[in-house]
Amino acid sequence: EANDTGWRGTDQGAQMKSSSSDSPGWNGTNTSGFSALPGGLRYNGSGYFYYEGYYGYWWSASPYGASNAWYRILTSGFDNVDRINSNQRVGFSVRCLRDE
Repeated sequence: EANDTGWRGTDQGAQMKSSSSDSPGWNGTNTSGFSALPGGLRYNGSGYFYYEGYYGYWWSASPYGASNAWYRILTSGFDNVDRINSNQRVGFSVRCLRDE
């Protein structure tokens, strides 16, 4: 199910979002420790930022064709998560992890 597209899950998105008690916070529970925030996106055509405060977008490491890649999206209105692909010139957030 993790590799399907479309909105899915029940509360997995809420588990990934920062909680209202985090600083900065969002409307999730942050039980996963991901600490997602609604940073929006930067559109490749105009360079403008959109949806800050409402949606969070994160690139995955998985390509989709020659110029696209998969990304995940969280929104203020739902507690689930979506998987979509987009042109890699769109500006989404990236989460970096340190090897321990």
